[in-house]
Amino acid sequence: MSRSSETFSSGGPLLQTDLPFDNSLGAILVGGLVSFTLYGITFTQTYIYYERRHSDRPLLKRLVFILWILDTFDTALIGHLLYHYMVTNYVNPLALLSPVWSVLIHVLITSITDFIVRIMFSRRILKLSGSYVLTGAVVAISLIDLICGLIITGKAFAISTYMGLTSISKLFYLNFAAGTAGDLYVALVLCYFLHTSRTGFKRTDSLINTLIVYTVNTGLLTALDAAAGMITYIVMPDNLIFIGFYLNLSKFYVNSYLASCVIVQGIRVSFS
Repeated sequence: MSRSSETFSSGGPLLQTDLPFDNSLGAILVGGLVSFTLYGITFTQTYIYYERRHSDRPLLKRLVFILWILDTFDTALIGHLLYHYMVTNYVNPLALLSPVWSVLIHVLITSITDFIVRIMFSRRILKLSGSYVLTGAVVAISLIDLICGLIITGKAFAISTYMGLTSISKLFYLNFAAGTAGDLYVALVLCYFLHTSRTGFKRTDSLINTLIVYTVNTGLLTALDAAAGMITYIVMPDNLIFIGFYLNLSKFYVNSYLASCVIVQGIRVSFS
């Protein structure tokens, strides 16, 4: 019997479990390592933002700081998640069957972070388009995503195993679908109005093109991550691969917004 298929009970005898480690513990480990890397990028971009964005309103600066605090707390939650499964319960693989509290709080933090970022992007859409209808659509999708996240977090605390999450699977589907739709919508609308805002000046248009490319790439990246999480949860609800994707969702959001802020600053400088 291998170490990956045995655990010690309180009385000492070995118990057999068929839980595969590659698509459970391995998925969480890979997702956690990627999230730590993304947090390093977030930290760097936050520093660059405060070094360069002196002209932004105080409210916007406070929101960026709140995003950084949320992302830092989320990273700590992921660290606790990894420590819980890999250190505290390293000889107890059955622990992988039950969600630890840090996973559930992570869902809440992700929902709040995603909502803030989309609202900040909706502000940019309103400035570029002047359309309250287009902006309202972003807000509506974001509210659906946020409400789903809040309900999932509340209900999940009453569920003892990951398999028990199937009782709220429809909420998961709606949560992932709203996130994917919101990401694609924001990316497409921003790209369209950025394209129409070209000035004819080579340097400025080059920066706008860079922002368009980055908006498409980051929008698709976050949408693909959300879609991958949804698909793996639907197709493979008996493993934890979907969590590996979900661990990085909010970090993609924060990084995409901060990077766009840095590029926008370059556009402002080109006009000055």
